[in-house]
Parts: sequence; C-alpha cells; structure tokens
Amino acid sequence: MNKGLLRVVYIMGIVLVLLFFALVAGIIYKSRNKVVAADLPSVVDLGLPSGTLAKEAVLTGDRLTINTGSDVIIIEMSSRKVLLRLKVANP
Repeated sequence: MNKGLLRVVYIMGIVLVLLFFALVAGIIYKSRNKVVAADLPSVVDLGLPSGTLAKEAVLTGDRLTINTGSDVIIIEMSSRKVLLRLKVANP
C-alpha cells in the first residue's frame, strides 16, 4: 500500500516539474515573439469646436458613441473612422 502511494507521489512530482518547465518555456517564447500592433492614428478628428465637452461616451463592442449634447458621433474603433454624425436640435 505504501509503495503504491509513494509511486503516485513521485509521478505527481515529476508531472509538476515538467509543467513548471513548460510554463517557463511558454513565458520565454511569448517574450521573444511579441506581436507588433499596426500603427493606427491615435487621434480622430471629430470636427467639433474647441472647448466642446463630451457629456456621455459609451463603448459597445467595437463602436464608440459620443454624446456632446448638440452632436452624437459613432466611431468604429478598429478603423478609427467616424461612422455616423447626428446633429441634435435643441427645442
């Protein structure tokens, strides 16, 4: 009985050491093979007058909706393009 348990403990120890080596190898692989993101413009020109404040910004999936009170603008984040611009009429 004790020999069987001792054998299982040895096997678990060997598996634990092998998994540790695999983890270290994975970290080294990831650090050497970094994915470089495409250079996208970090600024999107919304054509708003200076000093305009965003009252609300909602991110849904890949689209950002910005509400300034007088404008509603929808931007696709992956391509950084303005999809829709709505002027809100003030009553």
